[in-house]
Amino acid sequence: MKKLKELDLEFPRIGMRIIKSAIAVLLCFVVDYFRNGAGIVFYSQLSALWCMQATRESTIKNAKQRMIGTFIGTFYGFLYVVLKQLLLPKTADYDYIGSVITSGMIVLVIYTSVMIKKKQASYFSCVVFLSIVVNHIGDANPYLFACNRFLDTVIGIAIGVLVNIFGF
Repeated sequence: MKKLKELDLEFPRIGMRIIKSAIAVLLCFVVDYFRNGAGIVFYSQLSALWCMQATRESTIKNAKQRMIGTFIGTFYGFLYVVLKQLLLPKTADYDYIGSVITSGMIVLVIYTSVMIKKKQASYFSCVVFLSIVVNHIGDANPYLFACNRFLDTVIGIAIGVLVNIFGF
């Protein structure tokens, strides 16, 4: 105990932003419960935490950025799934063609953000796109995952904004 005193550690207080972050994460769990696990609560929670900012203005700005990025990424992810299932042969080996197409589509994903003058949304666009085409292309229903991925993010954004602005 003496050594701890010698370190002269000061513990900052737990602020409202930390408390609101915990509340937002909990509310995402609650919504997930009522959705019967239809989505992946992790994505809602990440979105809620991203929206948890110091000011209302930055909260709204980040929420819009996240929403736009999610829409772009979901759109191209959905497009990739359709093209992959319609045009590309099923392969048991490593999917070289899919890897090249995925990498090329990243250009479209980022360029779309640039075209609509929302460059700051490009990172989220890429994250959502890659989560669909890399992690979930082999799912029984990748279309359902893409839709749920979008919905999970919207839920998280809504919870994050409401908790941060209204301070539940």
